[in-house]
Amino acid sequence: MEQKNPLKIPKILWFQLFLLALGYAFYSANRLSFGVGLKAVAASLSLTAVQLGTIGTIFTLGQALIDIPAGYLADRFGRKRMLIFGMVGLGCMTACVTTSASFVGAAFWRVCFGIFEGCWNIVMYSVAGSIFPAARAMLNGLMMTFYSIGAYVGPTYYGWSLERTGDWSIGLTHMGFVTVIFGLLLIFGFKKKYTDTSTAIKRIHLVEAVRTVGFNKVVWLGVLIQILNIIPYWGFASMGPYLFMTYKGFSPTEAGSFFGAIYGIGGLSGVVLGFFADRFGRKPTIIFLSGLNALCAFLIFHVIPQTSIILYIVGGLMGIGLHAIYVLGYTIAQDGVSTSQIGLATGIVGASSYFLSFFSGPLMGFLTTTLGHVAALDIIVVAFEFCLFIVALLMKETQNHHLREKADA
Repeated sequence: MEQKNPLKIPKILWFQLFLLALGYAFYSANRLSFGVGLKAVAASLSLTAVQLGTIGTIFTLGQALIDIPAGYLADRFGRKRMLIFGMVGLGCMTACVTTSASFVGAAFWRVCFGIFEGCWNIVMYSVAGSIFPAARAMLNGLMMTFYSIGAYVGPTYYGWSLERTGDWSIGLTHMGFVTVIFGLLLIFGFKKKYTDTSTAIKRIHLVEAVRTVGFNKVVWLGVLIQILNIIPYWGFASMGPYLFMTYKGFSPTEAGSFFGAIYGIGGLSGVVLGFFADRFGRKPTIIFLSGLNALCAFLIFHVIPQTSIILYIVGGLMGIGLHAIYVLGYTIAQDGVSTSQIGLATGIVGASSYFLSFFSGPLMGFLTTTLGHVAALDIIVVAFEFCLFIVALLMKETQNHHLREKADA
């Protein structure tokens, strides 16, 4: 009998969830800090706007390549190993990118970074989504809440380090080393019998599993929702700090604080919004949040002055929507499959959305060069979030979809 009360989760499982969430904080600190240094990276490596946008999001190409294999291999050979491998690797790649002397070198290390972080990301959501299905959105939201802590601490620290030292490599090197140490400690912190809670997929042939999950309409709805939110998420995260420092006069510290508010403080409510999505449904939650995202982005780009404290408040509000929908894309895909297929479904959503989000950086650079930075921001952020709002209005509710299918059978 499936338990319904998340408060009855054993303490040891809460400890495993805490380690997962804390790891996600390290993960986000590494991945979101790089954007704050893009202006310094551009000057150091003599990058064009398109190259700069590519460097900002090319790591998502690496993540797209690994997401499906990571989800399947973790279910088949062990999630604990993949989690530790991913955390140690992404810390190493954060440090290694600082050795780059050219666009090609930086792009290579950033793709490698994406591969390692994909090993962590997909497996982490697979564990969180299968431990307690009745509170799936809430537990996925818990992961995003800790992600937000790292997303604030990382860019804020890195912006301070960059302004103090003038060297874009120092802060990243420090963060990479600390992340590697944390990853090694997970060898002792994670317990295999708790992280590897779902092993049923070991009995399923890969081709059969991909065919079953790959033709699932709910999974592809999750993919669509994820894409329409992740392109604004990463287009703005990658090029936004550079554009604000270049065209709006932000200092590195100001840019780190502002984007830390969006990608850090804004996501702290993930667990609360996950609870609302479990309580009231995925559809109304996405309708509200996508509309909020589009409105806040418009106000930030066109109405609120740089010096106003309201800019940070509205940025935090937009961050709430960006992060909550980020989680709900995975959650919706998980709604449509059995527990044994959660890892693969999560991987399909991640791979599809991250592959397309790779193009958001180069597209931001191209649009900035041809149409101007304001048009680039409007197209990538406001327009995509508005399209998501329309999709949410038209979609069917997916919560308990798999249970309904079983009841009808």
